[in-house]
Amino acid sequence: MQRTLLQAPRFTSQRCHACGHTEKANRRSQSVFVCVSCGHEANADHNAAKNVLGRAVPSGHNGRGQPHAVA
Repeated sequence: MQRTLLQAPRFTSQRCHACGHTEKANRRSQSVFVCVSCGHEANADHNAAKNVLGRAVPSGHNGRGQPHAVA
């Protein structure tokens, strides 16, 4: 099975969950994420996890068509 670009984990640790800006400089350290575009600050792993979740469930609906919260 081949993954599409949206499913690939590339750049999830460099992408801002708030505005979508992707840049290596966003990842200040192993644990600190600060977006150079919008200023969003977060734990780097938490920010990346939200990006992964967003790629896994981009529509905000589960497999049965029921809406659910996407953090």
